[in-house]
Amino acid sequence: MTALRETETERERDEREQAHRELGPRLATLRAPEPSPALVARTLRLAQAELRRATAPRAAPQPLVAGFGRELLRIFAVALPALALAAAVNLALLQRLPAWLGVWLPEPLALALTLAHAAGTLGWLALTGFALPVFAHRRALARL
Repeated sequence: MTALRETETERERDEREQAHRELGPRLATLRAPEPSPALVARTLRLAQAELRRATAPRAAPQPLVAGFGRELLRIFAVALPALALAAAVNLALLQRLPAWLGVWLPEPLALALTLAHAAGTLGWLALTGFALPVFAHRRALARL
């Protein structure tokens, strides 16, 4: 039975190779349809507009608002201790969370929840930290 199956497999492979040999010359004679002239013209027009836009001179960067640095230092002075405290609390929680969750949940689920909490914590700390310059800019504008 095995010898018969191997023979059938060889025969199937030979038929497939023969079909590929016959199909190659047929495919070589086929030509892809040409795109319409309207499509070519539209594509060229859009490409030229994109290239012009890419090489256009850029506006000079605006100077920072007067008092921005002072406001940024004020906000960081208030926010950094709070951010450090939040990071310390979450670090302590992340150290104990797998063991605490492992009592009630399977270990892979406890680990997944711990990693989700860690990712969320890092996200919130990053969002808060990166938002501080925005708040400093708004405060500096308000003081003008």
